[in-house]
Amino acid sequence: MKKPKFLEIAWKDIVVEFRSKSTISLMVLFSLVTSMLFSITVPVAYAQSIGASLLWLIFIFVGMLGYARAFVREVELETLDGLRLAPVHPASVLAGKMVYNVMLMLLTEAAVLPVFAGVFNMSVAKPLLFLGIITLGNAAFAVTMSSLAVLVIKSRSKELLLPIIAFPVIFPVVSSTVFALNMAASGKVQGIEEPVKMIVSFAVIVLAIAFLTSEYVFTD
Repeated sequence: MKKPKFLEIAWKDIVVEFRSKSTISLMVLFSLVTSMLFSITVPVAYAQSIGASLLWLIFIFVGMLGYARAFVREVELETLDGLRLAPVHPASVLAGKMVYNVMLMLLTEAAVLPVFAGVFNMSVAKPLLFLGIITLGNAAFAVTMSSLAVLVIKSRSKELLLPIIAFPVIFPVVSSTVFALNMAASGKVQGIEEPVKMIVSFAVIVLAIAFLTSEYVFTD
């Protein structure tokens, strides 16, 4: 059975990444170094109360560095025009890049979470719920960054422009994820469905807008 086009694109990016290991290595290394720096600078007395926020901050920085690479690599290798000419709908290209970025996020999360929890000696009342929320928030973040990255790939200052555009856009995901993570960490989960609904709703809206405008953003 033939794979859907977006999965073929995602698989192509994953194979290229595991050959070079440039993006995933950068993301994991940056996450670990930042975790160590936070462990030195943050007083132990405050680690439990702000640990979830620091963890999410690390993933924001890492996402800004790594998620745009899915499109930037195509520009650097001059293969973006090939994707445009290929018999593939632009929405499939965008979906493939999103799947690839979510895979990068899951790998980074698997490497960073145990180290961060050990360094800060965090105690989480609802660990499975905490893990689910951080994964959901990161997935929404990866989807949003993928949608925004395609808008700036032709800009000369794309590395600077993307964070400026992204921070205001992802604020609902950031605030909702931090709020839900703190609730899961403390065990006081009454009302946690509200921020979770916000994260899911935001991701669905971004997906809808991205797919509806995919043909426009892939044209010169």
